[in-house]
Amino acid sequence: MRFKKALTGIGAVLLIYPIAFLLPLLVGAIYAENFFFLLKSYMLPALFSFLLGLFMINWGKWDRHHELELRPSEALVVVSLSWFFIAAIGALPYLLTGTMVTYVDGFFESMSGFTTTGASVITEIDGLPHSILLWRALTQWLGGLGVIVLMVALFSMLFGGPKAGMMLMKGEVPGHSSEKIVHRIKDTAKILWAIYGILTLAEILLLTILGLNLFDAVCHTFTTLSTGGFGTHTASITYYQNLPTAPIIELVIVFFMFVGGVNFVLHYNFIKKGIRGYLRDREFKVYAFIMLGMILIVVLDLVINKGQGVFRSIRESLFTIVSMQTTTGFVTADYGTWPSLSKFILILAMFFGGMTGSTGGGMKIARFIIAYQAAKRSLKRIGHSDSVIPVRMGDVVFSEGIVRSVLIFIFAYISIFVFSSFLMSLTGLDAISALSSVAATLGNVGPGLGLVGPTANYAGIVPIGKVILTLLMWLGRLEILVVVVLFFPSTYRS
Repeated sequence: MRFKKALTGIGAVLLIYPIAFLLPLLVGAIYAENFFFLLKSYMLPALFSFLLGLFMINWGKWDRHHELELRPSEALVVVSLSWFFIAAIGALPYLLTGTMVTYVDGFFESMSGFTTTGASVITEIDGLPHSILLWRALTQWLGGLGVIVLMVALFSMLFGGPKAGMMLMKGEVPGHSSEKIVHRIKDTAKILWAIYGILTLAEILLLTILGLNLFDAVCHTFTTLSTGGFGTHTASITYYQNLPTAPIIELVIVFFMFVGGVNFVLHYNFIKKGIRGYLRDREFKVYAFIMLGMILIVVLDLVINKGQGVFRSIRESLFTIVSMQTTTGFVTADYGTWPSLSKFILILAMFFGGMTGSTGGGMKIARFIIAYQAAKRSLKRIGHSDSVIPVRMGDVVFSEGIVRSVLIFIFAYISIFVFSSFLMSLTGLDAISALSSVAATLGNVGPGLGLVGPTANYAGIVPIGKVILTLLMWLGRLEILVVVVLFFPSTYRS
């Protein structure tokens, strides 16, 4: 690997990153927060990021007259380490505003934001400065479609060639395919962000009409479409339950959580082809079918085993299942009191996750489809070892390399889940809390069960446990292999 190329790439991200700190600074000024308090809290991290990025670019000796042609291993290193640095610097506002006392807590909250996990160590959200509430929401909005995807267009323009952008896109949006919407990769990134921006404006408008103040509407939109789950109130979405429009507010949030969990390429296809773009996609149909099936099971379980009313059961299960499967993490019900079957379904939803190319986390539906097709092929080959049976999803036939990578990912995901759950149990957590905390952070969901359930948070976990869960959020958001590549010696060979 060419270290100077990788350093230049990371430095470029950190050089542009300070722009993000301007919005909370502006909002804090609008809400009459102390000006010097705001400068200290947001301009110091911005300055630090800018200087660090400048140092890396100079050390990398970037020649602006030549293209930055990244090799695959270099692009993966840029993605994984840029994400780590962004979260590390993003922790500083939490400390400088006094929201957090320790850096471990600040780093946990920041990583949770940028990875759109939504796990929090803040016990009382009401009363926090508007600037820090917006910073929490903004980190999730930026992390939703990906800070690195945003940089793709900039890399393509700054470094003069599409290959750097394409390599970064593959690292940031991993999955079974990296379909380009248009021929030029920087235009693909621009279109994806345009769709993301239009959906953002639409949800802000709807939530404002339904009774949320503009600040709450913006923050909840940032954390809904990104499937993040950070709210502006300790009670999450239940804070609005006394509004006459509360059921409609929940439906709007459900819709945009669902949309966030869908491959954004399909949203673009919808503009060109209409609803057929969704209905013809195999992964979308499986995604919707699994979600609907889990909602029906939970409704029946709540009605039969909890004795809950049908309407309330439908309302709670619809919101909670969509929130869990899209890995958003918003809550409107204390699902910790639900029957065991419903809790089991919620854990399954965390593992399934959204579609590839979406803002959702989890293992992704496409991987389950490919693994199922590979298993079915293996059964068909019994007694017919010479037969050639392709693994396909709809009209797409997958190469053996992709099938192997999917199976490796699933094995790695389960192995990390088991090992990390063991480590978390050593920190003093009970079995349910240990298992669900790992499932919720590795899957970028947020709330889990037990001591990290919907009415609690991660504040009570010991520092080493928070460090483990922070690393799991990083692993989960970058889909494991992008981070694991950092630990292979072959990555660093020329």
